[in-house]
Parts: sequence; structure tokens; C-alpha cells
Amino acid sequence: MAALALAGVLATASTLLHGDEPQAKTATPSGRPSFAEADAARILNEMRTALEANRRNRLLKLFDAHRMPNYAEFRDEVAVFFEKYDSFQLQYQLKQVRMDGQFGAVLADFVLEAAAPNLGSPNVRRSVPVRLITAWDGKQWKIVDLSPRNLFQ
Repeated sequence: MAALALAGVLATASTLLHGDEPQAKTATPSGRPSFAEADAARILNEMRTALEANRRNRLLKLFDAHRMPNYAEFRDEVAVFFEKYDSFQLQYQLKQVRMDGQFGAVLADFVLEAAAPNLGSPNVRRSVPVRLITAWDGKQWKIVDLSPRNLFQ
């Protein structure tokens, strides 16, 4: 029993000395986690991965269909974009992450390239600043607004 207690004390001391303890996310007064740079990076990485893997549904799962204004129209624009082009590359540079009330906000510079399957169709290269607004859905942060909306047109 004493050996078990000593092992617990040593593990705690090691954690305190070496900083191995995972940091808990800070929470807002409402109990939802604060939107952090790691959350923004996860969303942007998942967006890039979905595009580059040509996975339209995976991309759309990053968006909150119930809270995003005109989601059906946006979904249809994304569908046309995926039909028109068959290869994508997304590069981004994260510029700013912040909480705005109950929402998380992300500002990033995007370079989106899309290649058409036909040689006669033009490829697209867009270099544009993008703003994402996110909301906590109880499990994760999801995109509830995207600006410019015509990114996938």
C-alpha cells in the first residue's frame, strides 16, 4: 500500500517537474470551450484534407447545416464545384483566431487551386482572404459562416 502511494507521489512530482500534464481547454462562462488556435488549425486542416482527397461530403460535414444561413444553396455550389473540377490543392496561412461572444472567428489567407478534368476547361487559382465563423455544436466547432461565399463557385 505504501509503495502504491509512493508511486502516485512520484508520478505527480514528475508531472509537475516536467510539465507532462495535458492542458485543459479553458471554458467560457456558459461551459462551452473557448475557441483556440488549435481548433482553427483542425478545421483548416480538415478542410484541406477533404478538398485534396476530393471528398465533398467530408468537406460539408465541417459546416453546420442547421445554423449556417442559406446552407442548401452553399451545398449546391460545392456540389457543382466538385463536379466541375477533379483535383484540388488548398494552402492557407492562419492570420487570426478569436472568440466573438459564443462564436469562434478565423481569418486566413487561402490559395485554392482546382484542376478541370478536361484539357479544354480552364483551371482555377484563387488567392483570397477567408473569414470563417464557427459555433460549438456540443461536440466540436463547426463552420456556421464563410466569407467570401463564392469561394467554391
